[in-house]
Amino acid sequence: MRKINCLAFLCLFLLCSCTALTPQNAELWTGRFSVASKSGTSVDRHSGSFRLIVLPEKKILNINGPFGTKIASIEETQDECTLINSDNETIKARNSSALVYQVIGIPLSIDRILAWLKNERNADDFNSYDLKVSSEDKGGALRIRAEGYVPSTDSQVTLTILPRREPVSYTHLRAHETVLDL
Repeated sequence: MRKINCLAFLCLFLLCSCTALTPQNAELWTGRFSVASKSGTSVDRHSGSFRLIVLPEKKILNINGPFGTKIASIEETQDECTLINSDNETIKARNSSALVYQVIGIPLSIDRILAWLKNERNADDFNSYDLKVSSEDKGGALRIRAEGYVPSTDSQVTLTILPRREPVSYTHLRAHETVLDL
């Protein structure tokens, strides 16, 4: 009986800790995405899910395939940005824009994606680098579409994002960060 009480107390403590200590500037965004790339007559289509954790000291973007398998994890601090792909290879750059450009040929930063998610049309880079971005709010569901030509791959790219902002505690974010470090 004593073990059951201790276990119940531990579960209650863990559940309560997920609702405490929320800093006002921590954010969690989750959602689905699809990418279509057309070059000549061939079209490549990919889809999956993402989780963007924004903490005061860093941003973490996790990208998963349609069945939840890890595609990549990007962690950006003020000093550097690191990408770990599905093969556990590590690629580093000075910021996320340079890193994503190095990997796929588009200078797409986490801050730019965040501006799209927040629908901040006045952000400096909302429609930069030949990507035309549009967003529509259909009954509280935001749909973001970025389209443009990518010279490095000689292809026309369309990115569609269906995001949602989730309330989350600081402790909950730290728990996810700990899991990522394992």
